[in-house]
Amino acid sequence: MSMQIPGVITPVTDAQDTTGTARKLQREKDLEKACQGFEALMLNTLMQRMRDTLSGDSLFPESNASDIYQSLHDQYLTENLSQGRRVTGFKEFLYQQLQDSV
Repeated sequence: MSMQIPGVITPVTDAQDTTGTARKLQREKDLEKACQGFEALMLNTLMQRMRDTLSGDSLFPESNASDIYQSLHDQYLTENLSQGRRVTGFKEFLYQQLQDSV
């Protein structure tokens, strides 16, 4: 028969709490990363749609290589933009909305 002393936490409870806290922190970190990825995807889509409105580049002729390069450049740019703080606020908004579900 174990005796419970008020205000004293048993080692088993501490280990369980640490594991639960570590899991919650990992889920929050994963959610933050997912929100950042979603913001990058939204920015990339926005960038593509903006480029679609342009009539073309008069300096260089259009080719598959230039399209691939421009697409990779846009992807790199939008991923870096999404890693910044408060670029659009979309990442923070999503995180706040989904935080309670973690």
